[in-house]
Formats: sequence, C-alpha cells, structure tokens
Amino acid sequence: MLTEPHSHPDHAARSAQTAPYDRYTCHLCGSALRYHPQYDTERPWFEHADEGLTEHGHECPYVRPERREIQLIKRLQQFVPDALPVVRKASWHCRQCHHDYYGERYCTHCQTGGFSIPRTTQEEICEF
Repeated sequence: MLTEPHSHPDHAARSAQTAPYDRYTCHLCGSALRYHPQYDTERPWFEHADEGLTEHGHECPYVRPERREIQLIKRLQQFVPDALPVVRKASWHCRQCHHDYYGERYCTHCQTGGFSIPRTTQEEICEF
C-alpha cells in the first residue's frame, strides 16, 4: 500500500520553504495542496489535501496515479519504503475534445485524463 497516495512532488516545493503557510493549489486541477517542508531531509513536497479536492480533483494524475506506476512503486517500497509514484509527462491526445497537449495525463479542457491517449512520434510528424 502506498504511504502517501496523493503525493505531488514539485520543484516549487523548495521555493515554498520561504512561505510555508501560504495557500497552494495544484497546477492541473486547482485542488488545495498540503505542503510538507521536510526540514530534516531537505526534500520538501506537496500532496493533495483530501478535504480540499475540487470537483475534478479525483481525476488528477497526482491523486490517481496510473495503475502500472502503483504496481512498480509497491515493489520498490519493499526496498525503499518512502518511494512515491512518479507522474509521467508525455504528448497526449484527448479523444473527447481533440485537444493535443504535453505534460501530465490530464486534459485541462475536459478536466480529466480518462479520454487521453499517448501520441506517437509518427502522429506528431504527420500533422506538420
């Protein structure tokens, strides 16, 4: 079982150390984030606050990592107990609204990643 299922690691976490009590939100779903300064390890991170999820927050890839990633992390946690899921960034195509985008699997137009499929290199080349 994942110890922190809603982890949201972010390079902004380091800059948040100067303002740890500010209000932080997810750049994808707009949900409230809880800041973990981790002063002892110097590896700060964010997680989604269960009580602060927006309407579409349950669709955020940081709240619901891909099944394959969860399986890999469970195996890794046998050796590295604090390991957290990694959210993959790639080129995506949303089959619902036909929006093409790069980043986490979360279409900001539809506010879900459920209709997004990876774009292949050939598809990207054919459009140009």
